[in-house]
Amino acid sequence: MKETITILTLSKGRMKAEAEKVFKKKKLKIIRESERSLIGSIKGYPNIRVLYMNATEIVEALGKGIGDIGISGKDLWLESDQSIQSNIALAKQYNWGRSDLIVAVDTMWIDCVNPTDLEDISYEFYQKKKRLMRCATKFKNLAHGWFNSKGITQYELISSLGATEAANKLTADLIVDLSTTGETLRQNNLKVIDTILSSSACLFYAKKSIKKKGVKKIIKLLSK
Repeated sequence: MKETITILTLSKGRMKAEAEKVFKKKKLKIIRESERSLIGSIKGYPNIRVLYMNATEIVEALGKGIGDIGISGKDLWLESDQSIQSNIALAKQYNWGRSDLIVAVDTMWIDCVNPTDLEDISYEFYQKKKRLMRCATKFKNLAHGWFNSKGITQYELISSLGATEAANKLTADLIVDLSTTGETLRQNNLKVIDTILSSSACLFYAKKSIKKKGVKKIIKLLSK
């Protein structure tokens, strides 16, 4: 009896539609009982199970060995804890689901145009306002890494659960967030001073699953 191969794909949003195109292009027809069903199969491949999850769940599930192959964002993979990230390999970076993880400050910060300027400002915050410079973000690991790489130590991260751009006006002094066109940043009077990474949708696989029979074939098919 063949081992079951579990593919994790996106359950909602624009990226879900793009992921479905990948399967259709490779003539892999996903069969579900209904549009709301989160479990499916692939016609002609009785040993393949398809699970629908959100992008963050897919990365975590692959890292914990719940799935074998999955489609998610490069940013979420790099943001995940090292214990998760190290168990996952990137097979293919697609040309859709593109966005940049950026560092942005208020346009009123005329003298801040790069990370070096931000380092100087962080010290001014501590000296004049007697507090650390606050950064709102959903990407704490990547933000920490960026601040450390720039030698900026006088800062604290504020968790952003909603619109991060709005947090800049309410609870934080700057943001680290994803941007696709930059329009939302402009509408909130924010300017980009650095790009941490460029992200897109990617095909990943659990490293321990690569020896499972049939996994390499599916990875190759979805990577073409």
